[in-house]
Amino acid sequence: MKKLFKFQTLSSRIYTLFTIVIFLTIFIMQIVSFRFTISTIKSSTLNNNRALLKQLVTQIDKYIIDMKHIALMVNSDMDVQNYLITNDPLLAKKIQERFVSYLDVRDDISSIFLFSNNGRVITGKPGFKLNPWTNYREKEWYKKTVAAKGRTVVSSSYVQNLIKGRYSWVVSLSREIQSIETNKKIGIILVDLKFNKIKDLCKSLVIGEKGYNFIIDNKGNYVYHPTQQLVYSGIRSEPIKPILALLKESPRTFYQDREKYYMIDTSDQTGWHIVSVSYVSDIAARWNYVQIIYSLLGFFLFFASGLATNAISESITRPLRQLQETMRSVDTGEFKKAGNIGETEEIKELAREYDTMVTRIEELMAANIREQEQKRKSDLKALQAQINPHFLYNTLDSIIWMAEMGENSEVVKMTSALSKLFRISISKGKELISIKDELSHVESYLVIQKMRYRDKFNYSFDIDQSILNLHTLKIILQPIVENSIYHGTKEIEHTVHIAIEGKRIRESVIFTITDNGRGIEPEELKLLNSNETPEEIQKLKHHGVGVKNVNERIKLYFGPEYGVTFESKVGEGTRVTIKIPAIQTPSEGEQEI
Repeated sequence: MKKLFKFQTLSSRIYTLFTIVIFLTIFIMQIVSFRFTISTIKSSTLNNNRALLKQLVTQIDKYIIDMKHIALMVNSDMDVQNYLITNDPLLAKKIQERFVSYLDVRDDISSIFLFSNNGRVITGKPGFKLNPWTNYREKEWYKKTVAAKGRTVVSSSYVQNLIKGRYSWVVSLSREIQSIETNKKIGIILVDLKFNKIKDLCKSLVIGEKGYNFIIDNKGNYVYHPTQQLVYSGIRSEPIKPILALLKESPRTFYQDREKYYMIDTSDQTGWHIVSVSYVSDIAARWNYVQIIYSLLGFFLFFASGLATNAISESITRPLRQLQETMRSVDTGEFKKAGNIGETEEIKELAREYDTMVTRIEELMAANIREQEQKRKSDLKALQAQINPHFLYNTLDSIIWMAEMGENSEVVKMTSALSKLFRISISKGKELISIKDELSHVESYLVIQKMRYRDKFNYSFDIDQSILNLHTLKIILQPIVENSIYHGTKEIEHTVHIAIEGKRIRESVIFTITDNGRGIEPEELKLLNSNETPEEIQKLKHHGVGVKNVNERIKLYFGPEYGVTFESKVGEGTRVTIKIPAIQTPSEGEQEI
């Protein structure tokens, strides 16, 4: 020990010199890297907040669009049309019963009103009575609805006092009802929305523990705030003017008010401005975490540098060169063991430590591969078991309205198709089903969508009968067909035709799904045909995650030579090719349903 501290050996001198140099290097690099990382974390957090804000705006717009569908359906309801013209009391009772049933299944709707030109009003509940001193024709929402001439009007938040004894904070959707025959105004539909749905959406997409979202209109009036009562009573306030000033910036940045960051975006459907608020303290919590990580990393690097320095001081010896050569095997993935090499205890100990490390790495790699494989399969099973809630809601909503319209045969047809769709989707937990069942599954889906979309699309099947008893991974056709319907028919005036073909080529089965819809943009097409994972494909505007997951599942179960490819031209249509192996009989545990 005395010789070591007196630097009488070359090894001790090299060790000390390298330790000092490396320590200073690590210290300086940590300071620079820490500041850079803090700046990156702040930028990343604000970018994440911006992405969540856009997602929130999208969710609110979807919700408002769903609500607008109610007004559109009422406008086209022949019972409503006839009542507003004839004032038949039997029709009024029938319409009110329909409103009651709708309020019973939608807890986010406060009330529904139907106003005729002669002053008659149908409310959502038989017990509701209008306030005698309230003139609905003087209300701001009524005037805007009349001025809109058939367009749906979304109001700001206000207290609805039309019903005697009821004073609720609502947001209203209103629309003129025009005669189908004459296109003249014959009444107005008013739907009052509760705040629970908007509140849930605003609370679900926030950054940090303290973050929150609120909504204002063009005049800076609050539509929604998580502390609504405090804001209206003046106890709490937000810097509205600086926030609205962000709308003039391009690109939009953020406004910082002491410990808060404000970002703003606008809803296309309502004209509302949604404001996202995040706290500096939430970001600072990550800074503390980064500081701990850098400290541990610095300690680890300093410790590792000591071992490296010691190895360098002994690099002239033959045993160390042998050990170094053995260590290089790790780069090739061979993980050779050093064994009993070296003439000194130091080298022998280093060799033993290396062997222990290699063994542990091999064990960890094997465990990690098993864990990731199991996790990926579990994720894929969970994904394929999901049922699109929006699709299910719209299907059930269509069944309700067809039942109310007395279209019993259509109800039976749609319900039967939905039942078959669910049965094959569940398939007793099995992954492989017959191609016949897979085609039955996608046909059930098309039956449901055809009844909903009417003349927007049609379809045809051209399937080689010899492949029907072969087996396939389930639910690989439906996501592709869904993509053709939802994106291929957008902004298209003609009826889109979807053709599904299937045939066997040697030891493979080839499916092609072709449509003459609007096609796919070149940038999106390139990403769809790339090797990007579904998580990395989220930046696609219209297509991607669902169809990419089909590709991932096929490659995972059957190998990289199988999968999905896309061909498309904007304005001409899209052709999707699915290649899978020709499987005669599923393996044990994967029997068809």
